[in-house]
This record gives sequence, C-alpha cells and structure tokens, in this order.
Amino acid sequence: MSKENLVLKLKLEGTDSAIAELDGQSKICNWLYNHLLQKCHELKSEFIQSGSPDASKTLYTKRGLRNELPQIKQEHPFLRVVHSSPLKNTALRLSDAIRTHQKSKKGKRKGPQVGWPKFRAWKQNWFSLFYDEPEKGFKIQEHTLTLSLGIGKDRKHRSITLDLPEAHLLKTHIVRNLRITSELGHYYAVFTVRKELPAQKPIAKVIALDPNHKNLAYGVDTDGTAVEIDSPQWLKNYDKRLDELKSKRDNCNKKSKKVPVTDTKGIPTGKEFYLPSKNWAKYDHALKKALHKRREQTKTFMFTSAHRLFKNYDCVGIGDYTPNGEGITKPMRRAMNNRSLIGRWKNTLSWVARKSGKSFIEFDEKGTTRTCHHCLHIVEQGIPVPLRQWHCPQCQTEHIRDENAAINGLRKVLRDLSQKYEGNTPSIVSGSDLAFVKERWAWCVLPSGVFIHPRGQGGEAIRSARRLNRGHDSPRSKSDHLVIHDHV
Repeated sequence: MSKENLVLKLKLEGTDSAIAELDGQSKICNWLYNHLLQKCHELKSEFIQSGSPDASKTLYTKRGLRNELPQIKQEHPFLRVVHSSPLKNTALRLSDAIRTHQKSKKGKRKGPQVGWPKFRAWKQNWFSLFYDEPEKGFKIQEHTLTLSLGIGKDRKHRSITLDLPEAHLLKTHIVRNLRITSELGHYYAVFTVRKELPAQKPIAKVIALDPNHKNLAYGVDTDGTAVEIDSPQWLKNYDKRLDELKSKRDNCNKKSKKVPVTDTKGIPTGKEFYLPSKNWAKYDHALKKALHKRREQTKTFMFTSAHRLFKNYDCVGIGDYTPNGEGITKPMRRAMNNRSLIGRWKNTLSWVARKSGKSFIEFDEKGTTRTCHHCLHIVEQGIPVPLRQWHCPQCQTEHIRDENAAINGLRKVLRDLSQKYEGNTPSIVSGSDLAFVKERWAWCVLPSGVFIHPRGQGGEAIRSARRLNRGHDSPRSKSDHLVIHDHV
C-alpha cells in the first residue's frame, strides 16, 4: 500500500495564562521574521552595490538566514524563551519566500509573479508556530498537548499544557509535524500524519462530468444515468454580504488613535502606530468571521459532493476546463472566477479518489460540446453559450447541451482507461442508441448530505433542488423527494 500525508486540524483549549504564553511565542517569532527581513534589505543593498558573495550566500540560499540565528540569539537573549524549532522555521519561511520571489522574477516558476516579502503585523495575522520534527518540542498525552517554550530567565526549560479534546483521532496515525495556528480568537493544532492508502479497486462503473457555470457539473455514467450537480447558490449571497461589510468598514476611520511604542521596560522608543476606530474593528472582525464561514462551508460542499460521487462510482472523469479570467462584464467575471469551485473541486476529487482506492481522470474536453454524440458531426461555428438545447444539422437529433458534452466526455474517459488497463474497462452503449440516457437526476449538496430529485430533462429538477438550497422548500414536503445523508 502507498502512503500519503494527511492533515488533521484539531481545536485547542487552555487557560488564559496558557493562551497568553502562546500569543507571546507567536509575537516573538513575528518579531524575528521582521528583524531578519530588515537584515535581508541590508544584504540586498550590499549585494547590488558590491556583489558580495557572503551577502548572496546568506540571502539566497535555503539555510542562509537560519545560520544567522545563533548570533541573533546572543544579541537578543529573549529569543531563547521560544523553542528552537519555531525559530528555525521562521528563518526558513522567510528564505523560502525570497527564493520563490527570485524564481518568479527569473521566469522559473509558473503562475503570477511573486513579490518581495513584506513586513508582518502580528495583530493582523497571528504568526503560526511550526514544529517540523516528530515529538520534538511537543508531546501528546491522552487529551492534552504539551509544548516546549525554551529556556526562561532562571535557565530552566519551560512548557505549557493545552487541552486537545479530539486527540483520540491521532491514535492510529504517526505524527510527522505540528503547526499551531489561530483564527478569530480560536486556536488549532494542525497535525501532518501519514496515512496508508488502499489498493486500487477494479473499475466497474464510470461517470464523466462536464464542468460549467450554469451548474457545477453535468455527468453521464455507463449505466445511462444523467446527473446534474447544482452549483452553490449561497456563494452569491456571501459575496453581497462581504461587499456590504467591506463598504461599512472602509467608511470608518482606520487611523483613529496614535499610540507610542515602548520597550519591555516601558520606555518610549520614539516610534508610533495607529489604532483603528471601534466601528472599523467591529466590521473588520465581522468580515473575517464571514470569510471564515464561507471557506468552511465551501470545503464541506466540495468534500460532500466528492464523497457522494465516489460512493457511487469506481472512476470519475472530469473535463479539463478551468476559469481563467473569462467574462464580458465585471459581474460575469466575478461569478465565473470568484464563485467558481471547478479548480479546487478537481483537487478535492483527486484526493478523495486516492484515499478511497478509486480512480480519477481529467480528460481533454475540446470539441465535446459541438460534436453530436449520435452521428459525430462537428458544428464548425460552435454552439452559442445561451443555447442550452440544440438540433444536430446532420441527423436532426435533439441534444441537451451539457448532456451531449458529458456523453462525448464519457467516450474519451473510457478510451483513456482502455489504453491504461488494456481494455479491461466497462463499455458504453453505442452512440447510435437514441435512448442511451434512461433517467435524469438533479443533485443539490446540503450540509446534511446530497439531496436527489428525479425530474424531467434536467431543468425542472435543478430548479426544485435550488429552491431547497435557498431554504424555500423542504425535503419532506413532497413524496418524491429523497435525501441521502453522506457526511464528510
């Protein structure tokens, strides 16, 4: 069996003093990051002016900044109250950001260009504590987590103990590393563990999905069943709420009160910073809370739908389309890019397939929409996007746009599987069979599971599911409703 890294995010609880200690550790790591970044600015200027190899070695190598830590600890003894692992990984984190910037600048990295690292404000982003070695700096006992904090003024090792109510989830796993994070005042222990993946299961039932924006995806399987998965309609409401909160927050005064900076002894340093107004802080907290809730509900949506698909099918294929800045108007671009889950959903499908022993494949969907699955005639000018049903000009077959694309995609998936497994795959009914799709279902993904509604030719079914998704309908209000609970 192959092994894969798995992340478990468990909530931490502790006394006020323990939480204050944890915040103090994070503040020190944040200070170290900014201190090293200031040093990087100086080394960068030195390298540009003189071409110093020592400056280049410190600045652009993987462990250059980490090797500076012993000297910095001598100059600033308060760093010793933090365990060496979080301090080391703070330096490595900055080095990685600089090297990523260099690769992006030289065109050696895909994606948008990455800028030079910026100074961090701890009040805006809690600096995470990373323990990268197993059982070094942390220890799990029953339902508690003990963290080492380094050496105090009395030259003795210090530690704090936090409650970990869900520690039983780690019993069957080997912990590789730990990261402590904070979100909206709550603290979490993020463990990376090794998980044994099951062996590849034989493929008997396959579905091909055509991703789009009218719905999340439309699929057709080898049994002649069409499935239309509704997109998360609630994302639009979230966007409206987020826009409202941003507007109210931006109308408040962010720089309300000037506060002098003092050192550990209370002596002014000559520096100052601004505190925002109470209203600005209130709306900013509400905005972060809404963003967090949106992210968690989106993850639940993607994993619930993925688990439901792989519960039914041995192999899931999906087209290679992903939104990339398309759209004529600004609202259209926002809907297609900001609210589209296609790219992230593919990653979720791939992971769920691996951990369940099933198969996932991404096929080239070029030409699947404008090719008649009955006579294979290709409409040269393509099918206009608003046209959801069309007639083949050659054989006069009436097509549902997404269904026709999914059938053509299913052929490609089966062809790819046949080449990979030497023909030991299920077959599809001949394209000349006009009654290939025997039944059509609409899926609406809810927090409690997947709501399935059998209706007509897709349109009425998905409208009924959307009413339920918006809260205007109830799964118990009609006799033909079926709710299947499929928790993540």
